[in-house]
Amino acid sequence: MPIPGPVYASIAVPSMVTNVLFGGYAILFAICMYIIRCKRGTVKRAHQVAIVSLFAFATLAIIFGGIEDAMLIGFFSDIVDPALIVSEDLYSRFSLWPISQTIAFGIYTLANALADFILIYRCYKIWGFKKRVIAFPVLISVVNNGLALVRTIILAINTRPFILEHLIAISPGLDVLELTLRNSFLAVNLLTNLLIPFMIAGRIWWIGRQASKFIGTQKHSLTRRSVAICLESGMMYPLVLIPTLGIYFSSFRFFEGDMIPMLTQIVGIAPTFIIVRVALGISIENVKDTVARDKEINGGQKTCRLMTIFEDNTSPMGASESV
Repeated sequence: MPIPGPVYASIAVPSMVTNVLFGGYAILFAICMYIIRCKRGTVKRAHQVAIVSLFAFATLAIIFGGIEDAMLIGFFSDIVDPALIVSEDLYSRFSLWPISQTIAFGIYTLANALADFILIYRCYKIWGFKKRVIAFPVLISVVNNGLALVRTIILAINTRPFILEHLIAISPGLDVLELTLRNSFLAVNLLTNLLIPFMIAGRIWWIGRQASKFIGTQKHSLTRRSVAICLESGMMYPLVLIPTLGIYFSSFRFFEGDMIPMLTQIVGIAPTFIIVRVALGISIENVKDTVARDKEINGGQKTCRLMTIFEDNTSPMGASESV
């Protein structure tokens, strides 16, 4: 039986978007690695490892997401009413479906935790290395990724019959718990990735505003601040999480696709943009460095007066350090 159009679209569209995102991500990753190689010492080794790991996770997500989508399309093409079909043949023919789904979500969980580390460190740095500032973001990130880990374990338990290719009764309670954990995780994840980017964005805006008082190029500073906020705060991630949550919480009856591989791409893209700007030396980190860089670009005017002001107001934020 041909797969219903809405069901096919719900599987194919997220898959196509994921592949387009991965293509753009691959280009961005190549540019990032080239810049890091040309400008050695600008990015910490730990962050280089994190960026490479995120791209590896995104690549694996494409592979297992593709397997999952192929299995889903085959499943809904062959079965008239999936809710009524329970047989040994089902487990042997479509065993890769839940296995791929479980692995893809596990990969996303690891990528999400790694991206949180980069964003929290970024927040910690531009807020002047104040530990109390990141205390709550760290706590909510631990809770968030803990929910994802528990959901991964439950998915693995539910996958056991498909691995054994043998009909084993799965507790309905586990299925309900798994869906509840998925939605809870994504909701807390949205909160986490609104809080941290807004903290970063707010600080960048404040630094740019303070620097513009000395630079005297308000229009230029406003443009730079806006670009920095968009690319350095990781704001694109929550912008994708919002419609994803809307789809999952609405329980749209024809939606059978998996958004997790797509989210894995965004999880990697957002921190990579930050690292690219840091490696290029154009990231906004503190007032002193921002003013000094802008004056260097614009001929060094008023440098003496500005540096005197900053020397009189020395703070821990004045220290420059690579991400």
